[in-house]
Amino acid sequence: MKALIKPPGARSLILITNLVYIASIFLRIYLSNAEYFFENAFQVINLFFYVYVALSYVLIKNAKLYFLSSLLLILDLPLNFKPRLQNFLVYQLHVHSLWVIHIAIIILLALLIFVVYRYRVVWYFQVFLLFFYIISLFAIVFQTKRIHSTRLTIGAPVSTISKNYYFLLFDEYPSEQIIRQYNLCPPDDYPSAILRREGFICDQHSYSNYISTVRSSINFLTGNFQATYNINNAIHALDSNVFTQGNDYSFTAFSLMDNQNRPNSLLPRYYFYNFNNLLLKTIIPWLVSLVDKRNAGDFTDCDLYNADAVGKLAALSKAIHPHVAYIHFFSPHYYPIVNDEPESQRIRNANEWILKAIRVLNSNDPRAGVVIFSDHGLRKWSIPFRQWNRNILYYRNVAIDTGLINKNGLVDLAKSIKY
Repeated sequence: MKALIKPPGARSLILITNLVYIASIFLRIYLSNAEYFFENAFQVINLFFYVYVALSYVLIKNAKLYFLSSLLLILDLPLNFKPRLQNFLVYQLHVHSLWVIHIAIIILLALLIFVVYRYRVVWYFQVFLLFFYIISLFAIVFQTKRIHSTRLTIGAPVSTISKNYYFLLFDEYPSEQIIRQYNLCPPDDYPSAILRREGFICDQHSYSNYISTVRSSINFLTGNFQATYNINNAIHALDSNVFTQGNDYSFTAFSLMDNQNRPNSLLPRYYFYNFNNLLLKTIIPWLVSLVDKRNAGDFTDCDLYNADAVGKLAALSKAIHPHVAYIHFFSPHYYPIVNDEPESQRIRNANEWILKAIRVLNSNDPRAGVVIFSDHGLRKWSIPFRQWNRNILYYRNVAIDTGLINKNGLVDLAKSIKY
């Protein structure tokens, strides 16, 4: 009598499930954006994640503990389940207290741990998870939204310049009219209060054509509306725009999306698909940030990035050859470490970086044309949606046709300047 084939043990099933999950995300990363597959799939924090997946199988011998560590840390089911549970509690049971929601999640977690350790259910749970992720693997082929680079349409190129120009973009800085209307900060922190002393002129009627950084930055850099807007086009616009065809000057961009700052950052996760689990969302970035905050991703301490932006500005402003510079500061935009700060503190932070940038230019290139603007206004639910595109525009040593900008928006900012 032939011996029956012994089914794989629970630990083997867990490892196989983890590998199927990783394979499914690899497939989705590739299908969603093949151009940046390797950059996204093999970020520094991802490499730590892959090492953990291998080591956990070797080091965690207890099947129950291995199951829980895999489910809660490696797989994305818990993080995908959490918002659905919250929506059920809020919209079906009308529970609006965060404390109650968190207590419900803790109770469910405790119940799961109790069932796993009290009953012999790990093998059956893992069989279900394996089939779940195998089905997900096939579904990804049909459900993944593709992002493709398209040819950028460039507006009127700036062929020559009479002096150096610096375009300093401060992300999500609202217009002063919005600041006054909604009392976002004290009058001493109004942008005009600090910039008029530095010789800047204000245009209070500027607006962005879009309320997203990707679309607005593409519009400004290309000086034209595009058939499609996506992160790939925003990246390529840094290298192909109205300033990159100059005859007698160079163009330099320092941006969250450039080839220096974008890789090994969690910021592309807002635009590119990647793993969604507790390890990569929270634990590994936090551990890496203890050693290197910049390469931890998510720009959890964006002051480091902004300091590098000022450093880049200092180097460029000392250069002898004629140039145009585009420097993207990530302030006063919200990011993880400042989610609890009020708008007044964020505006004050942005003003500090504005003054640092101006001091550098005053010292190194005082006659240069300087344009300080934002890609869009403050996107906050207490502010009407139609006002989210009200941005700032201040300039010095620059002749600007503000009527053109007030009529057509940020798309014509580059075109409106007499170089």
